Amino acid sequence: GAVHHGFCDVALLRVLPGAALTAAIDEPSLQAAMEFMRGYDDGLSMVRYPRDSVSPRLAGQACPPFVLGKARCLTPALDVLNGGRVPDVAVLAFGTPAIAALDAADAVKGDMDVGVWDARFAKPVDRELLRTLLTRGVPVVTVEDHGVTGGFGAAILEAAAELGLDASN
Repeated sequence: GAVHHGFCDVALLRVLPGAALTAAIDEPSLQAAMEFMRGYDDGLSMVRYPRDSVSPRLAGQACPPFVLGKARCLTPALDVLNGGRVPDVAVLAFGTPAIAALDAADAVKGDMDVGVWDARFAKPVDRELLRTLLTRGVPVVTVEDHGVTGGFGAAILEAAAELGLDASN
């Protein structure tokens, strides 16, 4: 059932050399992930996809291609890698929780600038984005529907440690 779909997939597969672990948030991103996987030959590739109905929230937006280890900013005005404002907080979401993160960002709009990224990859994570956010003092929150041990959040903390960055705020 839906409860066990993909249970521990990230933790189990993240340890494999050359693995590319992706997640789709809707049908267009699933198609883009599948296209990425079609051309990925450096190791195992997998896509975590929604098993239930998907949100139509991003239906009117073009879905850019997946690029290995690169996140997609869902709040373009706060896209620090492409000239946007520096957010008060950054949410890196793996898979469908990105939609809930957008809803939460909308709920606090006006009080706080929350940048939301569809992380797209649990392996490899977007190190350039992580470095940019943390060196600018932006707190990073991760959101996922996986366990704490070995999941996407753990991958972000591990990447920050490997880069010598302080992820404690």
